[in-house]
Amino acid sequence: MTRVVDELVEDALRELADEEVQMRLWKASAGPEVSSLVECTSRLWDDSGLAAAMDRAVVYSVTIDGHLRQLRSVLHRIDATAPVDVILASPDLMDARRLARALVRELASFGYDRPTS
Repeated sequence: MTRVVDELVEDALRELADEEVQMRLWKASAGPEVSSLVECTSRLWDDSGLAAAMDRAVVYSVTIDGHLRQLRSVLHRIDATAPVDVILASPDLMDARRLARALVRELASFGYDRPTS
């Protein structure tokens, strides 16, 4: 059975939910904190084990898992090879931010919340 690393799911969702964080991390070319849409989505689906777990069973709840699938669908519409400024202005990324914010709240209600740093 694949274990889901909830902290990675939550971290990635928080990054996807926050435009200011995205601008800071995704535009950074060096430093201790650098990220990208590709890195963030990889952390959410692959590094956390979420994608593999969702292929086999309900991970959180039918509703939350459905919203995660909806987010995945929206994220697939974004051209991750586009320049960062184009990605940040994408209407699909705006939709992804909204969905990610809702998912952070849903996971907190479900019991997977932790303080932000």
